[in-house]
Amino acid sequence: MDTFQIRCERMTLDFESAQVLLNEALDEAVGLVAARAAVALFVSAFHKGCDTSNSAHVDTALRVWALALERLSTRQVAFEDSISSIRLHLADLLEMNEDWGEAAKVLMGVPLDSGHRQIENVFKLSIYVRIVRLLLEEDDSVAAESYLNRASLLISATDAASLASASQQEQLLTVQFRASQARLFDFKRSFLQAAQKYLSLSYLMLMAESERVVCLVQAVTCAILAPAGPQRSRLLATLYKDDRVRENAELSTVFYPILEKVYLDRILRTSEIDGFRETLKPHQLAKLSDGTTVLDRAVIEHNVLAASKIYTTIRFTELGSLLGVTDAYAAEMVVSRMIGEGRVEGQIDQIEGLVYFYEGRGEDLLAAGIRGVCEQVDVLVDEVMKRNPAWVKDQMVA
Repeated sequence: MDTFQIRCERMTLDFESAQVLLNEALDEAVGLVAARAAVALFVSAFHKGCDTSNSAHVDTALRVWALALERLSTRQVAFEDSISSIRLHLADLLEMNEDWGEAAKVLMGVPLDSGHRQIENVFKLSIYVRIVRLLLEEDDSVAAESYLNRASLLISATDAASLASASQQEQLLTVQFRASQARLFDFKRSFLQAAQKYLSLSYLMLMAESERVVCLVQAVTCAILAPAGPQRSRLLATLYKDDRVRENAELSTVFYPILEKVYLDRILRTSEIDGFRETLKPHQLAKLSDGTTVLDRAVIEHNVLAASKIYTTIRFTELGSLLGVTDAYAAEMVVSRMIGEGRVEGQIDQIEGLVYFYEGRGEDLLAAGIRGVCEQVDVLVDEVMKRNPAWVKDQMVA
């Protein structure tokens, strides 16, 4: 074994030399215990000697790792540790070559449910999160969601307190998991959930400043693309009042102007969103079933909401012109869907071709509720001051 170790350490990084050593390690005459040790030595020595900046070394390594996996495929139970190491090394090389899909497939083969060895949940989580990230790079959101669900079962650090007390590796994995969640919502066009996830990530001090800015940019983008409605309005208010949006150069010039218009419920014109359109990713510009893009629909729905703040009654022909849609029927379909989903309050008169907007009802009820609570609190404060004036005075001084 000592001789084999020396030969491994001194081997040249060429396919033939590696093949000879691998064949010796897996010779049927070699006992299982010795074979395991020999393969582990070979994997460690070859990986250490491979210079990833050398394209010839990388090409050789890809062939050698593929050969090793092929040779070990019939003895997976006996060589689980070495197979895991080989797959991780191979995935590193494939990812370096931006072969995201193949790298993900290689990692999917890492044995994680073994009855022969103890595998820590942190290691499993690292594999699942990495697979999700690679699949998202490959635009395979369906498979990515499957592995994200597996990862979610292993996540323990879910809030700020537990995240702060977790190990550095667990903290990093949790952040990567949350980022993958946000990206998956983004890919699935669940822009409201994506924006909320991105915004929460932008507050994490565990991330670099540049990464937090990227998350904030994506939060603003997804909030603008999200379906118009009360939830979106609350999120837009949070982003609009965030000083970071105004202070960052990129955000203040490209994103803040359109964020301001959207937050203030102003009508958006096509010319005003051209700059914003250029910042969007391909899936955010994908065509929908009606032929419009995600951005087109978001702008149309926003303009319906903005129109509801201006008009109490408007004909669909005029609304269609305002929205920039083809005809009155298209405008009616948009409004009816938004009314049906509770995102705008109103009533449609199909005979007259009119829509009646009931702007502010929900907000008035909310304001009335808040006002009622505040009045009750004032009554309680007055009663406390009457009964315990000295205590109240002490509290005011403190």
